Parts: sequence; C-alpha cells; structure tokens
Amino acid sequence: MKAREVFQAILTDMVQLFQAVSVYPESHQYVKDPLVRLHRALQEEARRLGKLTIGFLGDQVVIDQIPFLATTAGVRRLIRKMNARGIEKVEIRNDIDAEELKRFILFVACSPPDAPEGEWRSIVFGRIMGMGEVSLVDPATCEIAPKVLDGADIVLKEILRSIATDSRHMGVENGRDIVAAVMTALREEEYLVDRILRLQAHDDYTVTHSLNVCVLVVAQARRLGFSDAAVNDAGLAALLHDTGKEMVPGEILNKPGKLDREEFARMSLHPSIGAVHLRKLSLGTDLPVIVCYEHHVRYNRSGYPKLRYTEGLHPVSLMTQVADVYDALRTFRPYRPSLDQETTLGILREGRGTEFDPGIFDNFLQMMA
Repeated sequence: MKAREVFQAILTDMVQLFQAVSVYPESHQYVKDPLVRLHRALQEEARRLGKLTIGFLGDQVVIDQIPFLATTAGVRRLIRKMNARGIEKVEIRNDIDAEELKRFILFVACSPPDAPEGEWRSIVFGRIMGMGEVSLVDPATCEIAPKVLDGADIVLKEILRSIATDSRHMGVENGRDIVAAVMTALREEEYLVDRILRLQAHDDYTVTHSLNVCVLVVAQARRLGFSDAAVNDAGLAALLHDTGKEMVPGEILNKPGKLDREEFARMSLHPSIGAVHLRKLSLGTDLPVIVCYEHHVRYNRSGYPKLRYTEGLHPVSLMTQVADVYDALRTFRPYRPSLDQETTLGILREGRGTEFDPGIFDNFLQMMA
C-alpha cells in the first residue's frame, strides 16, 4: 500500500476515534476497534520512518510531509481540537503502546477537564517553533475545546439502524444524551444555533438533517418557555422524526432529480412507517410517534399522510415542520444547490398561515434573525 493510502487510513481512524470517545466509554467496541487499527498503523509507520510526524496547521493535516486538506467536518473538528490544546505538531516514536495512545486521544478529546497523570513516553507534542523544533505544551494550561455534538452522528446512525431492523441493539436513551448535549450548549450560548448547524456535515444526509432539526426544535422550545423535561421530549421527537426514511430505498432518497409518481408514493409512506416502528419502543413519551407521523402535514392540513382525526397538530410537530423545511432548503442535495439564509427565510415566509402555524413561524423567524 502506498504511503498516502496508509496515511489516509491513519487520518480516518484518528477522526473516528476522536468522535467515538466523545460519546462512548473506553470499553465500547466503537472505541476499541479504531484504537487497535490506529495503534498498529502508527507503530508500523514509526518503525519504518524512525518516527512519525503529524502536523495540524490551518486547514490541513500533514503526515510525514504529505498534506491532507480538511474537506470533511470530522477532519476540521480534529484540527480544532488539536489547536485548542496548543498542538500543531505530534511526533510518535516506534515504541508507542496502545495505552499511551488512548490516553493521548482522551486528553485531546477533553473527556475529563483535568490533565491526565503520568508522563508522555513515546509522544511529543506542541507548537512548531522552527524546522523540526517543538515547544512542549503544558497540559494544565490548555483550553478545553467544546464537544457539543462531536460523535453524535455515530450514535444517531446506529439508533436509526437499530429501529429500522428491530434489533434493539442501540437504546433510544442514547438519543436523549444527544438532546441533553444540545440543551447544554444552547443554554450556555444562544448564538450556538447557527454554529452547531454549520458544524454538521456528515456523509449520511438523514443523520445530518436529523441532528440539525433537533437543534432547531430544541432552540424553539426553549424560546417558547418549555420546561427542561418538555424540551428534552421535543428534541428526541425531532431527532427521530425521519426514522421512516431508513426503510426507503437509497436510490429514491438520493435520486438526482424529481421523483416520479411511484417513487413519491413510496417516499410519502415514511412518516407512517416510522411511526409504526417507533410505537414498538419504550420511549417514555408518545411525542416521537406523533411528530414522526405528523411532520409532513401542513398547518392547513394539506401534505401527507391524510389525517383521519380532527384534532389540531401537536405544537412540536409544527415546530419540527418549519425546522425540517428550513434545513432541507439550506442543505446541498444532488438535485439542487443549497440556498442562502435570506432566500430560505423568504421562501418560508410565503408559507406563513398556510404551510406553517403563524405563531410557531414567527418564533422561528425571530430566533433565526
């Protein structure tokens, strides 16, 4: 295997590991598997080269003088985490063991706020002061980088897969952990709504979209004065609103063009299918089932599915609906480019009172202004 391919694999495992340790315990397989791969690869390359040097500068990761542009959100987050710790360069010796590597990953990923104990035996890290010169960083003086939703994509993807296959492998309570992280972030800094949305750029559109809609609904609920428990329920419902899309064929979900009548009919079943699957689970609330079923029904009751009951739509369904449309328009899709915020809000304004509940929409507009 060529050096670039080896280094690309190292970078991929490093990103995956940093995401995994943010949400899983050290004993979890999602932490252990990439750790084993990364340790083996780093040790082999350090032995081959004498030592392996990795730089984190600007928008690039440079491994043994081979640059990799930060084209994904995961790599950009990795660079930010390193830089927040004052780390621009890492040198790895060939005698590194898995335990020291794990300790370094946990240190940079900021699991505990206090510095790890012990010395670094086979890892040297710091700022680049000159040609090959490293200024060591004092761990106790490093700023802790905010985690916000790091690793949430991995968790949510597994939750959706488990629901779709009825495997019960991943409990939905893990979804509440994601919602709690969103609530904490927004409680600390209201402006983080837009920042969190910009950070989400995962390969799986449904995962990215669901995380974004969750953030937007949690922010709306807080502005409307919901209790913390009600905000958590609303966030969980928003997070799982597109569960039914896991049962829609990929060629329909990702079709680079308009759906034909048969394909649209298949797509329009996803709210009903998702609600059926969610009803099988112990969620602690019926809200995710309701929102999943209602989120494509408009304020004037057009849309789908056709409702047989006359009661009004649940407020969280209305909140999820406006968040759903907003994020869909703001996101690049194979069949159209993403729209800027001004254009998106202009389109949404046209639906006030017909597609969107006026009060819910006005609250959303004030939030995004």
